[in-house]
Amino acid sequence: MANLIARDEKYRKILKAVQIVYGLTGIALAVNGILHKSLYDSLLPLATLLLIPGLLLVRRLFGWKGGWQLETYIYLFSYLGWSLGGAASVYVLVPGYDKVIHCLSGVFVGIMALAFYEMLERRHSKEGANPATGCFFVFFASMAVAGLFELGEYVVSPLIGRDLQNVGRTGVGDTMGDMFVCLLGTLVVNFLMIRSIRGKHDPLTDAVRVFALQNTPRDRSNVSSAAISSKSSNLKAPLGFRN
Repeated sequence: MANLIARDEKYRKILKAVQIVYGLTGIALAVNGILHKSLYDSLLPLATLLLIPGLLLVRRLFGWKGGWQLETYIYLFSYLGWSLGGAASVYVLVPGYDKVIHCLSGVFVGIMALAFYEMLERRHSKEGANPATGCFFVFFASMAVAGLFELGEYVVSPLIGRDLQNVGRTGVGDTMGDMFVCLLGTLVVNFLMIRSIRGKHDPLTDAVRVFALQNTPRDRSNVSSAAISSKSSNLKAPLGFRN
């Protein structure tokens, strides 16, 4: 576990570089929109910049520590989906790009759901959660967000005058396709979670594990690096699932 925490600390520098690229991209796209006198193409890139103070605010409100690797993943997904896909119109320019992002959204939201589930389990469960409970939590959380996203597109489309769901060309086909590929991404997270329970490692579930351990109340687990390292030999299974 000490090695995982050390690796998470290395991501702190990587995160700063990612934030700079993310911010500069948003500013550049906003300037391009202004030059083309497009209100939509000017405001959307500026909106992407809200992620930076937003994550800082969340950290302060909840007092979260570490999790630099997990936060880096948040920026990378937002960059691919929001900055490039939406603000840079890659969704329109590259066929199939939206399906890739929707699939990644299943992975991304699944990982976020897994992180919160692990924190809840460590805070409130005395005997440890059933792995099946974790799988269902991740599955339904991810698919609920996918449905809310589609509802959002449906509401926003007439407001901005764009057919975000390609209803005119595909009917409900595009929306159903988005949901199915999101389902695929969600199942990938469930698979990774089961592997982690069996002692396997991967960058996603390792990032979740470190974040949850560093932000578990001290009455259940000492969050310091030294304490986590000393107790790591007693952890029977990753992600807090205990028999």
